[in-house]
Amino acid sequence: METTRCLCCGEPLKEEETLFHARCMKKLFRSTRVPVLNYTQEELNAIAKKTIRSRISVPGVQPKLSLHLERGAASTRSRLALVGLEGNYILKPQTPQWPFLPEAEHFCMLLARKCKIATADFALIPLKSGELAYITRRMDRSEDGMCHMEDFCQILNKMTEQKYNGSMEQIGKAIREYSDVAGLDLIRFFELVLFCFLTGNSDMHLKNFSLIRRPDGHYELAPAYDLVPVKIIMPEDKEELALTLNGKKSNLKRTDFEQFGATLKLSEAQVRNAVLYLTEAVAKALPAALQASFLPQTMQKQIAELVLRQGAVFSK
Repeated sequence: METTRCLCCGEPLKEEETLFHARCMKKLFRSTRVPVLNYTQEELNAIAKKTIRSRISVPGVQPKLSLHLERGAASTRSRLALVGLEGNYILKPQTPQWPFLPEAEHFCMLLARKCKIATADFALIPLKSGELAYITRRMDRSEDGMCHMEDFCQILNKMTEQKYNGSMEQIGKAIREYSDVAGLDLIRFFELVLFCFLTGNSDMHLKNFSLIRRPDGHYELAPAYDLVPVKIIMPEDKEELALTLNGKKSNLKRTDFEQFGATLKLSEAQVRNAVLYLTEAVAKALPAALQASFLPQTMQKQIAELVLRQGAVFSK
């Protein structure tokens, strides 16, 4: 495919650049050459059907395939190949029942980054047949091997099937107990939950929040991942959050977030400042993030209306 904008950051490319800025490629692929992804959408659809619950399918509702970046010789491009769960990238191709899902996740991650929320490395990448897929670098893999990372299903000793059976408060309590920078992480967690509410992400369950061990051995809240404006993709979903917050999943008010902050043992000033900062940051960054996205105009309009509607909760 041809594009005049970087498939990672969405900003304009220089004339000599192809698909990605060199700096964006270096960050995501540890290389300044675009890797080969030699699969068509049809091939990935067939593979996804065969590999549900298998070793190259990553758990979740959306089809996710595990990739490994095979380094080529100096004169050849690296190749992204489907492998078992030891792959260091996750690929999310187009899904017939949810059009533009990769582009929607790319947008939401872009917006989070513009709001100073730490995120996993991510981009869109073209398939051999031209469609765009979403790709992200796994945070629990490094050049040196595995990085210990546990999601809150694991931390709270729940089965994957129980990922919706919990609360934001339970995650907060576990962060306070296990994070080595709990004070900072609880503010980051509060802001992330607020961001999910503002962007209509009603599928942030226990497996979509994690703690990660840093090279110095300390544990902290992992950067955000799996950020999707679900209520645009699935407008039939009537819930606003996947986990309860102040005992509720829908019809959330400003007072619910204030009580949530108090339960996390944040001060009134910390809660007030976080709400003010993030609502303003999202509103300010939204036009640029939409412009940098690869979403169709109709979805951009829907997202803008959604964010305005969700943000109005905090102006009352």
